[in-house]
Amino acid sequence: MGRLKELRRRRGLTQEGLANELGTSQQTISRIENNEDMIPTDLLVKLAKFYNVSADYIVVLTDEKYNQGGGRDRLAHYIERYGDEFALYDKLSPDNQEVVKAVLNTLVHASENGKSKN
Repeated sequence: MGRLKELRRRRGLTQEGLANELGTSQQTISRIENNEDMIPTDLLVKLAKFYNVSADYIVVLTDEKYNQGGGRDRLAHYIERYGDEFALYDKLSPDNQEVVKAVLNTLVHASENGKSKN
């Protein structure tokens, strides 16, 4: 399945690494990713939890990765979308993190003020 391979690669995992995380074999992951085998239900649940996506997304019943409305789903969306930026932010000193927060707040306020003037 293309989606599973994409999710795995985005996490920087090999098939063997994913198999170890989920308590299965590399061969099982390979067969599933290559559409040679169906995903056992217990493994589908583990995959959905591991990647924090819906099972429907994994089996291509929807293009929506996350269930709507849940706080964890929104957080997972932000982590996937801005994960690289989060990692860079985490490498900054506490003082520089405060600078980044101040800049973001300034930009948000400027944007809000600009919208209210239109």
